[in-house]
Amino acid sequence: MTVFIVWLIAFIVLSFLALKAWDGALGGAIMRWLPVQLRGDPAQDRWVMAVALGVLGATFIINPVSMLLTLILLALGVWVGKRLACWGMRKAKLH
Repeated sequence: MTVFIVWLIAFIVLSFLALKAWDGALGGAIMRWLPVQLRGDPAQDRWVMAVALGVLGATFIINPVSMLLTLILLALGVWVGKRLACWGMRKAKLH
């Protein structure tokens, strides 16, 4: 129960900070990073991204080792996928 309370407090604080920072650099950075197809109404994007950043940040505060291992595995997967895509493009001679 204590872990849940700490997670909930961290979630609320991080979501609040993300909402306050949206009009500054955070909103601009996310809009530059997000592909056009995933952009929606800016008023709704702010709430969705604030909740997502709150969940990720709170989980990282509570369970940092699992989050780091997950990030490492995701990075390795992206790296291997990129290497395989480059290798496939060289074999197909499409570029």
